[in-house]
Amino acid sequence: MNSYQLALALFSALTLPLSVSATLPFGHYGPEGTVLFLNGFHFVSGHSDWEISANHYCVIIRDDLLQCAVYNTATAPARLAGIEYIITTEAFETLDYEERQLWHSHVYEITSGFLVEPGLPASVDHTIMKDVLVGTYGKTFHTWRYDQQNSSYPIGIPELVMGYTGDDQITPDFVTKRDELFGINTTEIRESRKDIPPPPIVAGADSWKNGYVLSLGIVNETGKTDFPPGCNAQTVLRQ
Repeated sequence: MNSYQLALALFSALTLPLSVSATLPFGHYGPEGTVLFLNGFHFVSGHSDWEISANHYCVIIRDDLLQCAVYNTATAPARLAGIEYIITTEAFETLDYEERQLWHSHVYEITSGFLVEPGLPASVDHTIMKDVLVGTYGKTFHTWRYDQQNSSYPIGIPELVMGYTGDDQITPDFVTKRDELFGINTTEIRESRKDIPPPPIVAGADSWKNGYVLSLGIVNETGKTDFPPGCNAQTVLRQ
């Protein structure tokens, strides 16, 4: 799918009136800007047993880029867990290999029925998964860490999370709990998506499969603390 088709397919699948789709404030969060609500599963890089059910509220930033605010369904009220960027295959192929290791594929998430759009008609869900998302790649960082999900505040360093790529990688009961939350059946969804051909995964994605554990760290360095000349209160006030 080329860049233009991403936006076109989304609007076609969602059957938005032309007058509405033409005025959507792309890039803005909130009900006016969100064009997709997704639920899927993540796990933390280096911790395959740290399973997360994540709600995604996605907006179109460009015709080859979606931006999703991610919430953890395990907390009440739901806490903003992080951000996921979703790009097309064509966009992913432009990335160098160091960058690609931060991204995960969505092929299995879709063919398995793990990635869903709660509340949408099955036909609409199928169209979006087949024509828009199956060949995309996601880069996801959670700013509210898994090991701090019960803390009162988002403590610690953000962490990279990945997506599942095969059977027997996630606890079945965890999937069942998600299904009960939304009143869906992942097994039935998986059966309905058998006609979606899985595209080849571009080299460099899903780096965790090679044993790579990617994590962030704080680097303390000594630097200047002064600001550029002219950046004083009087200058700001005059502007």
